[in-house]
Amino acid sequence: MTEAKRGFWRRRWWQVLLVLLAIFLAASWIAARIAASRIEPYARERFIAYLEERFHANVEIGELDASLPIDDPYKFITSKGRGTRLNLFAKDVKVSQTGLEDLPPLLEWKGLKVVVDFPSLFEDTVFVKHVALTGFRFTVPPKGRRPALAAHRPAPGDSTSGEQPAESQKRTPKVILEEIVADGMNLTILSSNPAKAPLEFDMKRLRLFGATPGAPLRYEADLTNPKPPGVVHSVGHFGPYVTGEPGDSPLDGTFTFDDADLSVFKGIRGILHSKGNFSGQLNRIIADGIAETPEFGLSYSKNTVKLVTKYHAIIDGTNGNTELRPVEATIGSTKLVCDGSVERFPGENGKTVGLKVTAKDGDLRDILLLAMKNDQVPLRGRIGLDIDLKVPPGKGQYADRLLVTGKFKLSEGHFTNKDTQAKLNDMSSRALGNPTEPPSENVATDFDGNFRLQDRVLHLSKLRFFIPGAAVQLSGTFNLASDDLDFHGTLRTDAKLSQMMKTRWKRWVLKPVDPFFSKGGAGAQFNIAITGNRENPKFGLDR
Repeated sequence: MTEAKRGFWRRRWWQVLLVLLAIFLAASWIAARIAASRIEPYARERFIAYLEERFHANVEIGELDASLPIDDPYKFITSKGRGTRLNLFAKDVKVSQTGLEDLPPLLEWKGLKVVVDFPSLFEDTVFVKHVALTGFRFTVPPKGRRPALAAHRPAPGDSTSGEQPAESQKRTPKVILEEIVADGMNLTILSSNPAKAPLEFDMKRLRLFGATPGAPLRYEADLTNPKPPGVVHSVGHFGPYVTGEPGDSPLDGTFTFDDADLSVFKGIRGILHSKGNFSGQLNRIIADGIAETPEFGLSYSKNTVKLVTKYHAIIDGTNGNTELRPVEATIGSTKLVCDGSVERFPGENGKTVGLKVTAKDGDLRDILLLAMKNDQVPLRGRIGLDIDLKVPPGKGQYADRLLVTGKFKLSEGHFTNKDTQAKLNDMSSRALGNPTEPPSENVATDFDGNFRLQDRVLHLSKLRFFIPGAAVQLSGTFNLASDDLDFHGTLRTDAKLSQMMKTRWKRWVLKPVDPFFSKGGAGAQFNIAITGNRENPKFGLDR
């Protein structure tokens, strides 16, 4: 064969190879496009199957589109799609639990984008690289309306699920989610009473990572707190999600809550900063933390004190009820220990705060500063408290709804008003039978008694106070709004009536009447009254 003929056949073979290669590439491209066009109904089927089985619910999808970008059809065919990402776009997705069709959907998305490892779509375990949700609402059904059967139906892939029928295993995939972005998510917890407003929380930012069947996922969240307004930043773990009873889903984490304005609650003010940690499950969260309000005060008073609260709380995240076991609150330098709850009772539209409060050797000034309009407290001393505090729900200010009952004990008390203290010093000298001697400049007073604070009026009963040579027992009221005093009771002295007189002739004149005033072992006993107001109290006989 001549060289010319050999060259001719070489060119022919190259032409044939090029034609075959073109045909192969065209066939690969067509095959890839056919695969991409046919993937949408299959992806829709698997997507719906997963949601139906995972949440035991009915699923509605407005639209679902699939996109399978293929840059190199040859590589796509030869590698069986390895490394290729399938994009799913869904609109108006609703997941409604069976038997609860009268309630809002359990899950609802306006828009959803899912990036899937393409080859895994045809396997038992589907690997989802990324999920982005918009307009996401998660509505937790009220207690008593959650399907009982669902609690016993395991979710696919859960470690406790056991064996499933072969048909279910073929139909429903296990899904592993690497990342979920759900910024703007709304969490709504419905009340069992339709007349009561649900609890709502908005997630300003929410990231979920590593969602593996039967295991908790990691989250990072910025929660918009409605009252007091502010953003709670939290990181931790949630799940596995319990389908039949979402409240049983476990969770843990740490949180910070800064710049919360307490003035949205009528009657109080201050900027709160809090941090802590929590664990448990959604309907029983055990939280430990510390909250600081550097300038805490009541709205009708200009005074503020530093309030630091260290708490151990048990929270039902499905209804907001909170048990405080205990709370250690430090007001200024005075430590209070509180036990109680913040919960909604049947028939109430709102929550009731109920606390048992005790204090030992506190500073009376710290307590009075909160109640006084100005910083001139009438009395100083060391105080012990054993009280019950209740704030029922309502629209009025906290100070108007506050009800406090209990008993107290004050030691080393001294009146800050010089005239009042001078009168007390003189009374002590007379009660000791030394009226002509210069009175002590700073007679200490000890108090104890029972009290009730309601509607900004302090009611005192069995109030006793002691000074050297005298004992007083009083009952009456002190109006915190007007500063008015109205107390009545008895004064018992060691000295007799005549011994309390400064001039000699009055002593001689009154000696015959001493027996009429001496009662029950006292040198003298008188009915007395304290009236007027805090700035100008009036002490005298009660006629």
